[in-house]
Amino acid sequence: MNYVITSYCIAILLFTAALSSTGAHAAEEESFPTASVSLGVEYASGKYGTDITTDTVYMPLIVTWFPTPRLDVGAEIPFVYQSSSLVTTDIFRTPQVNDAAKAVARRGGPGVVGGNQAAASSNGAGAAEPATYGMGDIILRIGYVALVEGLRAPRIRPSLFVKFPTASTATERDGLGTGEFDAGAGVEMSKWFDELIVTAEAFFNYQGKASGMGLKNYASYTAGAGYQLTDRFLPLLLVKGASKPAEDATDLLELRAKGIYEITRKSGIEMYASKGITDSSPDYGGGVTMYYNF
Repeated sequence: MNYVITSYCIAILLFTAALSSTGAHAAEEESFPTASVSLGVEYASGKYGTDITTDTVYMPLIVTWFPTPRLDVGAEIPFVYQSSSLVTTDIFRTPQVNDAAKAVARRGGPGVVGGNQAAASSNGAGAAEPATYGMGDIILRIGYVALVEGLRAPRIRPSLFVKFPTASTATERDGLGTGEFDAGAGVEMSKWFDELIVTAEAFFNYQGKASGMGLKNYASYTAGAGYQLTDRFLPLLLVKGASKPAEDATDLLELRAKGIYEITRKSGIEMYASKGITDSSPDYGGGVTMYYNF
């Protein structure tokens, strides 16, 4: 585990150095990206309706390809660590649009898919289970900008995703995934009003029926607004939630503050801090993601 975390931290440092060195060159020409890569670390902590606090670290590598300025195809490959396997925090992982993409969208570019949020379904009650870690469920996504933002029209981007059961389920206490295929469909909309951006998205998520977990299909949503403070910095306030994803879970709701800092026209950093409202949401969380558009 320590070796994996150390390797991941080194990768982040190298990624940051690459972004910084890029900024030393002359300003890049405006163009649509043909591909994008992002590397992130997200932390969440909560009891999720149990007596045990579970700390989760989610580290996704996201690669996105843009065959056309409107079409994007992406893959998310995560590493997951949980301090306890008493709960499964991978149930609520919907395809959220990376807010860095919304800054790109303002200039007419396509969005970058990314982001995640965790929720939990109890695997039981009692003493704390041992920590668990390993590869999480790989997610493939495809989206299409059906309507480009205009003077009055918002930007509208429908998308689909499929989650593959690649997370470890060697034992029922691994807690890294449900061991089932999931899928979902939704739509994201955003609109700029001078320096103000308003954004919303909604998805319906189909879950595989894992034995003993009481999983349910559920709806998820995100809504919020941001203000372009400078040419490089965009802060946002978001509300994220969902109907309950399992029989023994509650509805999910959290508040999230995000900041997008554009290092160059092709690279940047996204940061966030969150506060859970309901029992099945993390009590608090935060994360940082670095991205580069090719």
